Amino acid sequence: MAAEHHETPDAETLANVVETGLHEGAIVTLQAECEVEYDGRTSGYLGPGDRLLVCKPDGTLLVHQPDGHKPVNWMPAGGTVSARESDGDLVVVARRVNPRERVEVRLIEAYGVTRYDADDAAEYEESGTEDEMHAYIEAHPDELEEGLRVVEHERETKYGFIDFFATDSEGNPVVVEVKRIQATLNHFDQLKRYVSLYEDNDEVRGMLVAPSASERVRRALRDSGLEFVELAEFDRDATGTTDAKLSDF
Repeated sequence: MAAEHHETPDAETLANVVETGLHEGAIVTLQAECEVEYDGRTSGYLGPGDRLLVCKPDGTLLVHQPDGHKPVNWMPAGGTVSARESDGDLVVVARRVNPRERVEVRLIEAYGVTRYDADDAAEYEESGTEDEMHAYIEAHPDELEEGLRVVEHERETKYGFIDFFATDSEGNPVVVEVKRIQATLNHFDQLKRYVSLYEDNDEVRGMLVAPSASERVRRALRDSGLEFVELAEFDRDATGTTDAKLSDF
């Protein structure tokens, strides 16, 4: 593992570090004022600002603003990243063919560039997965509701697999859908479809189980006669990922 850093480099040095580093399998990061153009499925332009660029040898390019964990512009792996000098500025271009996309970053002022020869073969191991939630619920159905009894795990239907088909203390059927992340309106719709399979039984209940849910999702469930059960102990998303949409809040 080795790192090479240059303060306020000129365009020639920048181009050499980027091209050589990526060719030799290194990660290259740049700190600069830059502007970004995107052309592909749509087109877009990001005006000048101070940003962090991350270039990886697999063709990944990430453009980060000072706030937030997500890049404002990016190119996923599978393409190429190249650098060239243009009118005294460094231009970094990421391309891929399928789909045909192009991200061009023009550095107006470079503050620094770092080549990082990293070596990392470790695999991420996540705890608190959805499989662990299933095992926990199957072993402790009373944690969802006292008297709940699991009849079948992963019951197949025309809409997919119901996570748990259960009965409550009074023998009424309960359809249980389990989500590892914050519950969304898509999850609500999924549960609603599963419950509709048993609409000939007026006593059927639907239960969405997740670490959390927005008030909008909870309200949608209540309005449809469905229920939400929070398992907060599984609210440990170390990867920071969620498929919640803006419409879920």
